[in-house]
Amino acid sequence: GFVGTYDQQIRVIGQAAKPQSLPYRRDMSLMDVLIAVGGVTEFAAGNRASIVRKVDGKQEKLPVRLSDLIKDGDISANVRMWPGDILIIPESFF
Repeated sequence: GFVGTYDQQIRVIGQAAKPQSLPYRRDMSLMDVLIAVGGVTEFAAGNRASIVRKVDGKQEKLPVRLSDLIKDGDISANVRMWPGDILIIPESFF
């Protein structure tokens, strides 16, 4: 397992195939993170996902479009990750 401080990790919670904490690497992108956690489950609401990021000591919630990125290859949805980011992938309700 990865041992380190939370501020040097990317945490992935919710409907990832393998939710986990990842060591942050320089220039890590959302796509890198998705590959590391094995993508999303069939129950994921990918376009309702968000990144929780600390900005100037305050937590901000940034919407991300995982489905557009994964299914449509929309590279504009491939955002840059920052150390300490938490990617939250909600479940879709049919």
